[in-house]
Amino acid sequence: MAYGNKVKFHYDVPVYIKQMLAETAKRLNMTATELLSRTIEEEYMRVKAEKESK
Repeated sequence: MAYGNKVKFHYDVPVYIKQMLAETAKRLNMTATELLSRTIEEEYMRVKAEKESK
């Protein structure tokens, strides 16, 4: 669920996904929420660029 520019984990996000996000975020010195937001933004930009190039 989104609250402003923050992403909150919803109950249906699998535990193993939350754990992977937390571990990766820790290695990158960021929060899991920041990592998830960055990943979503990057994927959105990739899909948008792909659609524009067609």
